Formats: sequence, C-alpha cells, structure tokens
Amino acid sequence: MKTMFPRAALAASIALTATAASAQTLEERITALETRVASTTQVQFGGYIKADAQVTRYNRDGSNVPQIGRDFLVPSTIPTAGDGGGATTDFHAKESRFWMRTRTDTGQGLLGTYIELDFLTHGMGDERITNSYAPRIRHAFATWGDVLFGQTWSTFFDVGALPELLDFVGPVGTTLVRQAQVRYSPGQWDIALENPSSTLYDANGLIGNPATIDDNRYPDLIVRYRIPLDNGSLSVAAMGRELSYRDGANRESEYGYGVSIAGKFMLGDTGNDIRAQLVGGNAVGRYLGLNAFRSGEIEADGSIELIDTWSAMLAYRHLWSDQWRSSVAVSYAEADNPDTLPGTTAKAYRTSHVNLIYSPVPRLDFGGEVIWGQRENEDGQRGEIGRVQLSAKLAF
Repeated sequence: MKTMFPRAALAASIALTATAASAQTLEERITALETRVASTTQVQFGGYIKADAQVTRYNRDGSNVPQIGRDFLVPSTIPTAGDGGGATTDFHAKESRFWMRTRTDTGQGLLGTYIELDFLTHGMGDERITNSYAPRIRHAFATWGDVLFGQTWSTFFDVGALPELLDFVGPVGTTLVRQAQVRYSPGQWDIALENPSSTLYDANGLIGNPATIDDNRYPDLIVRYRIPLDNGSLSVAAMGRELSYRDGANRESEYGYGVSIAGKFMLGDTGNDIRAQLVGGNAVGRYLGLNAFRSGEIEADGSIELIDTWSAMLAYRHLWSDQWRSSVAVSYAEADNPDTLPGTTAKAYRTSHVNLIYSPVPRLDFGGEVIWGQRENEDGQRGEIGRVQLSAKLAF
C-alpha cells in the first residue's frame, strides 16, 4: 500500500500563500509553493501475513532442539546423538511482517528511511494460551544519496541470489546476516564498515559457551562489485575482518578474509531462473548458514587458529504457468577444523528443498515444501532432519 501527501502539501501551501498575497508578488508566491511541493515526503507501508504448518522428523533425539530450529531450518540445531526422536508438528504465524518506507526530495539529494519488523525468535507467552511473540527489528536504516547508515543486510550477502523457498532462510550455503553498518554505494560498488563480532571454539574454557566475543577493535570491512548483466545479476564480494578475544589483561587477535560470488541468471524469456552462490575463506564463520561454523579456535597457547570454510548453493526456479511455480535448491558447506577440536564439532552440512507454490490471485500464495538437512560431525556421527511445510501468505 502506498500513501502520498503532495495534495495536502499543495493545499496547505496555497492557503499560506493566499493569506500572504498582499505582502508577496505572484512570482514570490510561486517560488515558495514550488519549494514546499519539492520537499514533500512520500510514505509507503506494506508487509504480509504468513501462516506455516510443519511436520518434522529427526533420525536422532530431537527432544532438545530449540524452538528456533523448529520454526525454520537452522542447520547447527540438527541433533546428532540419541535414537530417533519421532515426529513433531508446529503451527505458527511468526514470520508475518510489517514495513514502512519514506522518501523525501530535499533538492540536495534524496532522503530515505526504512524500518521492518517481524515476530520470529522472541516469545512473550507460550503455546498453551496466547502464542504471543515480541516484534523484532529486521531492518532500520536511513539513506542520503549513495550513503546508508543503520541496520540491514550485510554487504557480504546478495539478496537477489536467495532462492524462493517457503522455509524462512533456506540453504546452508547462503550467507545471511543483518547488522548495523555504514555503506557507501557509488555506481556498481558497495563499500561498508559493519558491526564486528567474533565466534570462536574454546577448548581452554577461557571465554565460556557460547564463545561469542565482542572485543573487536575494528569493524568488518566489506567491498562488493555488482556486475551488470542483461539476463540477471552477479556480484563479487570480499571481506576482511578481525577475530579477537581478551583473557584478563591479555588480548589476542587474528585477521582473516572471506570471498563470495553470487548471482541470478534468467533463462531466456521463460521467467525461469538459476540462482547460485560460492563462498570461501578463513574467517567466514558466522556469516555462513546462520553461524553454522565458528571462525577459529583458541589454541592451548592462547593464540587463535583461523578455520578454512567453503560452501556452494545452486537453485532452479520453474514457472509452470501464470499461477504455478516451483523451486529446487541444494547446498553444501564444510569446515577444515583443527584436529584439537572435539569429535562433536560440526564438520559439514547438506540441505535440499523442493516446493510447489500456487498463486490464484496476485499477492496470495499457497504452497508446500519438502526439506531435508544433514549435519556431520568430526567423529563421523550424522544427524538428519526431514520436514514437510505448508504455507499460506497474503501480501499487502
């Protein structure tokens, strides 16, 4: 839905200029009117309501899977111990969201704002009575010309390459992070300084569990180039970041990198497309697969050993007709962990999705999706999840 206020601004301006008619010339009144209309703010708002029903089966004991892993596929929550956990059923509407956007032409550059909320990850009640969930900020940023400041998708993540799936996130091989940043985007370039956060394995027990540390001195630096294509989009991103922790008066840090190549390629005039992403580096860590791996390990002498990680994702979307469409996505991610880590440390993940979506009218979708995920540990233990998800979504 879109709401604009140019008429209101025009009416107010006419009234003001009419009352001052005796004190202004016609030319002065026209100039004042044009100035007020030029600075009119346009406001848009929208979102969607989405209901999800999921039946999930684990081949290991799934009794301790956190709720977030039941709401959507979080690869690191796949259990790898115990006997089969049977099946669980979950209904929820937490993914429903609302957004608002403004745009103001100041004559010295466009000013923009955007804020978006949904209700995932934070509960206020329980499933016995009210199913209440707290709204959370997904995006909250402002723009002025080529400059963006606030919270939004990391520059290391190419949203256009994300497959159209019913599962909230999708393949493990995608980079998906939202965080505060300052970004400058001249032409096809994006240059960003983003909020740092280190995730480390810690065999020494120095920093507790989970080993997430906020002792970084420098922000993550990300540079991306968006390559213009006639039949789609392609981006190449490079990231440099500091990983650090503090043990009392001592501070240790290492510097690593990550590279991402992502794109969406249209197949002629059919509307069908292929989406793909390749990621690699020694400091990818939390940027990949919802923190599927950590970025490094604190060794016995206190130094940090970075962990080489890579992933691949490939998806195909097919339009059967104007109302029916399907997507298939497969993905793999692997880490070259140090030998000193325990056998229960995640070594690799595999995921696949296939769906069928029906849109009887614009903005209304009904669909079903089959999801499979596997976690493999360093000791060879594997856990698998199989899920069927049914969804209904109405955008406004």
